[in-house]
Amino acid sequence: YEITTEGDAFQLAFQHPIDALAFALKTQVELHKADWSPEILALDDALEKDGFRGFRVRMGLHHGRTKSRVHVVTKRTFYVGEAVDIAKAMEGICYGGQILTTVETWRAVSGISEQVLGSPQVMDCGEHELDIRQRNEKGPLSKRVVQLVPNELAFDYFAARGREEHPGSKHVRLKKESDVVGRKFAPLKSKNQICASFFDAPYANGKVTIIFIYTKGIDDLPTEIRKNNRQVLAKVVRSLLAQCNPHGYECQEENGSWMLAFGRIANAVSFGLRLVEAIDRAPLKGNIDRSKMFKIGIHTGPFTSMGPHTVTG
Repeated sequence: YEITTEGDAFQLAFQHPIDALAFALKTQVELHKADWSPEILALDDALEKDGFRGFRVRMGLHHGRTKSRVHVVTKRTFYVGEAVDIAKAMEGICYGGQILTTVETWRAVSGISEQVLGSPQVMDCGEHELDIRQRNEKGPLSKRVVQLVPNELAFDYFAARGREEHPGSKHVRLKKESDVVGRKFAPLKSKNQICASFFDAPYANGKVTIIFIYTKGIDDLPTEIRKNNRQVLAKVVRSLLAQCNPHGYECQEENGSWMLAFGRIANAVSFGLRLVEAIDRAPLKGNIDRSKMFKIGIHTGPFTSMGPHTVTG
């Protein structure tokens, strides 16, 4: 449903987030294939290169509760509410040719994305404070942001950041990113980035330090206490990651256990020691032996390739 237009901007509404994301992905492909005139393709912002071709349109999406009203002049339905403001804020931090949505919106459809959306490239852009003026009196609002790129236009990070094989050589060499063609975007420019994104994940020199953290003593607790403790642990881990310089990167979290990445082994060891200390002060509930709460494994070495996870980004 076309709610309104303003200049070259469109505000649209859909029944379900899967419909909105399918529209955005298909539209980006159709814009790339459009019959642009030679005069347009000669413009700096419309050149055919790096997975782009023609005018670059930015798209921001979010789904949530709204209120509908009828415009007194146009008699068309329009929507108001925080969900509308968040969608607008998503568009506001987009680059041309980019699709951004919130992690809540993506999670609502990620389970069926392969069948319906054609397996787009998913990228975690980190958590950002959004520029929503109406919330000034309520305090800042932050959202974890996810980027989607149509599969056929996406930049293949796994190919670009893969390891070149040189038999007999002890040196690790990465492939040249310039050899891979596809859409890639700079880190987002928001009011404030709260946690690390895919762009902050270490990969320089083809080596990385990985930490696996396994949490013990929580699974046997009552459901509500277990849920509370996992939330507390997540805040502790992510707070410590943000304090690292450079930031550590959260690759994966599942039921209170983590896979983290660091550029240097010294930073990883320091993080592990600080985590053990911090857990003594954490407001955990229930009968837990904090001195034996974590099993932490650390290893450093070369990786074969790196890129965004197909679901989490």
